[in-house]
Amino acid sequence: MDGIDLLRITDSNYGLIQNLVAESKQEGFEFVQRTIDDWNSGANRFSRDGEGFWGLLAGDELIGIGGLNIDPYTNDSATGRVRHLYIHPAWRRQGRASLLMTTIIEQARLHFHTLRLFTTNPATAAFYGKLGFQHLSGHKLSHVLILTR
Repeated sequence: MDGIDLLRITDSNYGLIQNLVAESKQEGFEFVQRTIDDWNSGANRFSRDGEGFWGLLAGDELIGIGGLNIDPYTNDSATGRVRHLYIHPAWRRQGRASLLMTTIIEQARLHFHTLRLFTTNPATAAFYGKLGFQHLSGHKLSHVLILTR
């Protein structure tokens, strides 16, 4: 996509995520820092079967992140969870989040029957709705996408 590269985030390139912390905190989003903290502590390294963590690179700058986990809020290991989707504000409304979500959904279809997420942001909720997610309220749950394999 027009000079944007999708990369799988691993130990060797994980430091790139630091570029997103200051901007995300200014917007009131603490989850980018939490992602770093969880990676460093080993609490979440997106490393279990079916999981993954991706970034979007513009040149040498990471401009977005998004992950896929086994959903920790259910006892069903065939339920995936969208985690920590964030696009730098200067790069929004250009199809960047859709590129990440396409990757996450494609990966999820290989391993999971359901994909869940939680957001309280109305604009984000509308974005997920356009991707086919259905609004569903529950504990740590706002949207669900039933996947077909």
